[in-house]
Parts: sequence; structure tokens; C-alpha cells
Amino acid sequence: MRVIKFALIVLILVTMGASSLQFSWHLVKEPPLVGYFNLKELPTIKEFTWKKWFSEDFQEELSSRLHDNSGLRNTMIRINNQYDFSLFGLIHAEGFVKGKQRYLYEEDYIHEYTGEYFIGKAVIDKKLARLKNVIDSLKAHNIPLLLVYEPGKASFFPEYIPRRFHPERRTLNNYEYMVSRSQELGIDFMDMNSYFLKMKDTARYPLFPRYGMHWSLYGVPKAVDTLKKSIEKMTGTILPGFKTSRLYHAETPMGTDNDIGEMLNLVCPLNHEPDVYPFIVFDKTPPVTLSALVIADSYYGNIVDDFGPHMFRNQDYWYYNSKLYPYMNCNPPKYVDKSGLREKLTSYNVILLMVSEINLHCGFWNFADEAYMAFHPEKKDPLLYGFENSIRNDRGWFRFMVKKSKIQGRPVEEMVREDAGYTFYSNYNNLPGKTYWDSVYHLAFDIRYNAEWLAKVTKKAHDWKIPVDSVVMLDAIYCYEQSKKKH
Repeated sequence: MRVIKFALIVLILVTMGASSLQFSWHLVKEPPLVGYFNLKELPTIKEFTWKKWFSEDFQEELSSRLHDNSGLRNTMIRINNQYDFSLFGLIHAEGFVKGKQRYLYEEDYIHEYTGEYFIGKAVIDKKLARLKNVIDSLKAHNIPLLLVYEPGKASFFPEYIPRRFHPERRTLNNYEYMVSRSQELGIDFMDMNSYFLKMKDTARYPLFPRYGMHWSLYGVPKAVDTLKKSIEKMTGTILPGFKTSRLYHAETPMGTDNDIGEMLNLVCPLNHEPDVYPFIVFDKTPPVTLSALVIADSYYGNIVDDFGPHMFRNQDYWYYNSKLYPYMNCNPPKYVDKSGLREKLTSYNVILLMVSEINLHCGFWNFADEAYMAFHPEKKDPLLYGFENSIRNDRGWFRFMVKKSKIQGRPVEEMVREDAGYTFYSNYNNLPGKTYWDSVYHLAFDIRYNAEWLAKVTKKAHDWKIPVDSVVMLDAIYCYEQSKKKH
């Protein structure tokens, strides 16, 4: 026992000494950690003040910065991650989980698949109705818009989802309802998710990688070939063809086929089978003539540089309908200029709206709403609706709403509306551009937050045999109209 204790003490001292040497001299070149995080810079004496010293802010900041810059930090993190992963199957990459047979998932895919992220029929109906209106408006300018439902790993590999997520109990999800309503509304769309599932048992190699979150690099050409044919049909323009000249067998995964695996930041690489990658050869004719706008998530990142230039004369890629490719990871990123949106949309030959399973709860990242307003400038959405959209597009905020819905046993759409309402009501006096309906909604919240008033409205609803919410809105409209007459 004494020998073990002595060995542990020596190990600790050696580790501390090695860390100090690495901090001072950088003797070992450590590979950087992969993921999304911000490391603080080394502290400087210029930041010292007596006020910060006595409030202990300086000490806390010093400790935090030294922690982020300690010697061998990356190596120690990798050792700790390897220990937890190998012995207990734990993953320290936030938002990712280990499934059966070593399949790795981004957790949000699973919640979308099981229906936990379902945003409600009314919300989807509104988004798709507006998108249909935009499609018809663009058709009047001879510009086709194609909606593409990209595949998702959870839908493709539900058999490997961890048991704790209970995939067998799944309910209606955004993908299923969106596809159904898109058909009913006559929207031009491509169901790439269904297409990939049909190929699942016949494809020679995996269409989704074991350690990646996107479609496999082997599967990308199959998706692009189908996309190309749809664009040709919609535009009446023949695009240059391509073919796989040969397949390259790699011993380690390449590119996005290992994007989750890399974020685990382990010491030892994950066990894997040899991966297959296609070499693509493009035809030189006919010439590319189309200009394209692509509103998409990161799935299009496997297409934009390798295939895009061979299909389009020029392409603009609006990442999440927010940032402009390839500047979305710059500091600061370059955001899309939405001014004169109608003129911008009508300047392209074709528009692609591509969304993967994981992002369906975002409702096309407000594209349908913004484009609809661009073609109907006389209309204006209530500010309350904008707050609801903000929640659905903020991944952290939306996850919190899902947790609250589970705890309270209420639909996610109710929780989103409630939180949006509270935010709207709390900030009402400082909100610019308020509309008629904003004033009505504000009065409606006055009623709901006034116990005496709400009790009268509830009794009225009972007497009239109609929902309380309906009577709240009727009373709010009446009160607002009366206030306008007085002024």
C-alpha cells in the first residue's frame, strides 16, 4: 500500500512539473481540441486593480484563465475523455450520445425523430401555407423553388438509438406532418429522407457513417444526382452530368464521416471499418447557365464546393437563412443582407430550400415568413409571432421549452407560446413598430394576469359555452376598440 501511495504522489508531482514546463516552454506540440468553445487569453498584470482584488473578481478571473491555458491541458482532457468513454460509454461532447453498436448521434436528431420536438400542426400549417404562396409568387416570375427534406440519422438508423430515448414510443413528428401537408398543399418538394431509406438495404456501402452526423460522403453523389434531375425538370435546363470513376478505400474516415468522432477528443481513434469514397468525374458539357439561391443547413456543405460549381453558373448559399457562405465562421461572421428581399429572390433562376431532420422545428429559419412579407409588404406579423420564431430558432431556448413541456405534461407549442407571451408582455413598452394586434395581445395578457378580470371572463366563457381563450381575445378587442374611441 505504501508503494502505491508513493507511486501516486510521484505521478502527481511529475504531472504538475510537466504541466509547468509545457506552460512555460511549450516543449510538446499538442493537437488542438475539436469542438465549439471559447478559451480565455492569459491574464496580464494590467488587469489588476485593488477593487477587483478585494471583490475577489481578479482571483476568480486569474484562476479561470490559468485553467484554460495550463500546460498539457488538451492531453489531460483527452485522457479523461478516453477513460470515461472506454469504461462507461460516457461522452463529454455536449449534445452527442453513444448508441448501440458504437453508432454516434447528435441528440437533437433523436428528439426530432421521436416527436418530442413537434412544434404543432397550426404552426406548420402557417409556415407551409406561406411557403406555398411564395412558391406561387415566384412562379409568376418563372422562378421555381424546390423544398428538399434532407435525411436524418435517427430516421435512418432508429435501431441503434439508445433505449433510454424510447424510440418505440415515438409520436407524430415534424417530418411526417410536414411531408403530409406539403403533399396536400401541392408544394414542389423532394423527400430525400424517404429516398435514402429505400436505398438502405441495397446500397453497397453506408449512406450514413457510424461516427458522423451528416449523410456519408459515399451517399452525397446519390443525393446530388436526384437533386440534379429535379432541378432539370423544374427549370427545363440540362445540367452537366457526373459519374463515379472509381471508389477509394480509406483506412480512416474522412471529412464529415467522422465529425462526431473527432469532437469526442479521445486519445485513441475509434475502431472502424475501412470507409469508401467515390472519385467523381464531371462532364464538360453542356455549359452551366443557372444562378441559384440555396437556403440550407450544413448538409449542403458537402455539395457547395464539390458539386455546386458544376451545376450552377453562380450560387449563393444562405446558411440557416442567416449567414453567408463561406463567411459564416469568420469573427464576426458575414450575415445575409435581407434588404430588397423580393428583388433578390427574383434575380435567381432557381431557389432551393433544404432542411435536415434536426432543423425541422426551426420552421425553415423564418424564410417562409420573410419571403411572404417581401411579396406582401402591406402585411405585418404581430411581434408576439416574432418572439415565438426566436424561441424555435434558438436551440438552447427551444430545448428548455421541451424540458418544461415534459415536466408540466403540456405540448411544446403551448410552452413556446407562453414563454413568447411573457417575453412580449415584459418588454412591451420598449418594443418598436407595434401593430393593432400587438395592442390587443397586450390587453389579453392584462386579462390573464388579473385574477379578478380573468374570473369574470372564465364565467362568461362558461355561460356562453366557448373556450376561455376565445372570450379573452373578444374582451381584449372590445377594450381596445373602446379605448380608441375615447381618444
